[in-house]
Amino acid sequence: MTVTIPDLHTRSRWLRAFKPVVRPRCRLVCAPHAGGTAQAYRTWPTGLPADVEVLGVQYPGRQDRLGEPVPAFMDDLVGPVADAVEPFLGEPLALFGHSMGAVVAYEVTLELERRHGQVVDLLAVSGSRAPHHREEHERHELDDAALIEELRRLNDDFSDLLDSPELLDLVLPAIRADFGVVARYLRTPPVPVRAPLLALGGSSDPDVAAEDLTHWRACAGGAFGTRVLAGGHFYLADEGPVLDVLAPWLPHRRSTAHRAS
Repeated sequence: MTVTIPDLHTRSRWLRAFKPVVRPRCRLVCAPHAGGTAQAYRTWPTGLPADVEVLGVQYPGRQDRLGEPVPAFMDDLVGPVADAVEPFLGEPLALFGHSMGAVVAYEVTLELERRHGQVVDLLAVSGSRAPHHREEHERHELDDAALIEELRRLNDDFSDLLDSPELLDLVLPAIRADFGVVARYLRTPPVPVRAPLLALGGSSDPDVAAEDLTHWRACAGGAFGTRVLAGGHFYLADEGPVLDVLAPWLPHRRSTAHRAS
């Protein structure tokens, strides 16, 4: 079913496919950053093999889900996303998440493994500290002006959006709510996932250093790798290098070995 956002097709209330693929050799489910939407991944299908279907997670409280309550806790996201992914189990499946989406993808992987065993073939996390090495941030408690300045610090490319009062009125509630979800989240001790785990980050990320990425090793029960790419917290806006690193890790079939790039 086509919705009002161009080139976006629903797989459920929670998943959007930009280029549906018949019998894909792999599905890649991507969770966005705080305040983000499924459209953060709208161009990824053009940079990956044609038989990889990219599904973006659409959190409530934004775009076509604007009228729904924003999430307050990680569990508000994890259970429903796991439910939405379940129809694809038994076929090659990878999960990717950036910033807040990294811990969403991690927790969804854990939840799917709790329910079904190893059903995820790859977990890729990006721009995030590990679940047991969280840094205390109370961004959700900042007033609007301070929150806007924090967003500029993370990504100056947001300037056009941040200078538009009409857009800010639409997006700030979701951003604030998502920052609250992040602030309330901590998992200690970490629980390793059975899936191979790849941790990515930007070389000049102000909040997540290369050393922080290595802490994800405690969350990996099997293969583990890290890659640091040029850029800041939103380094993946230049998607080419990210997809070049990610593509060799994507599964073809469950018996295919994963390898680092």
